[in-house]
Parts: sequence; C-alpha cells; structure tokens
Amino acid sequence: MTLTLTHKGWFGVCPVYLADLDSDAPLVVERHWALVPLMLLSEACFGALFVLGSLFAGFEPAWPISVTGELDTPVTIDVDDEEAAP
Repeated sequence: MTLTLTHKGWFGVCPVYLADLDSDAPLVVERHWALVPLMLLSEACFGALFVLGSLFAGFEPAWPISVTGELDTPVTIDVDDEEAAP
C-alpha cells in the first residue's frame, strides 16, 4: 500500500509528516527513521501527562500536533498492508 504525506509539522519534539488532516485520525510519521526516539519520547511524555490529567474532573486528553505547512512535493511511502490496518 502506498500512502501520500501532504503536510509537515511537529508532534512534541519530533518533526513529522502528516496525511489525512481532515480525518478523525490523521496519519503522523516521523520525517526520518533516526527520529523514532524523539517520536517515542514525545508519545511517552504526553501519555504521562494524560495519566496525571485524568486525576482532574473534566480533563479531556488530546494529542497535540502542530501543522507548520503544506509540502511543496508530497512524499509517498510504501507500507505493508498489515501495518496499515487499524
């Protein structure tokens, strides 16, 4: 399966590419395989904040993604069908 990444931005401290921004679950992919540790660090930090926030009534967790622009040339990636399945 081929996916087309159309935008760039940030997830925590990790620079990312994005696709399907209008969906309920946009695709977020680190810009380079060497950035995977930053992606995992960001995910862990936000996860910890969600746990702490759940102690307060009315807290609604949301993954903060900053979209900084549209890509001049979209990036395509190939993924296994098993990886793309929800």
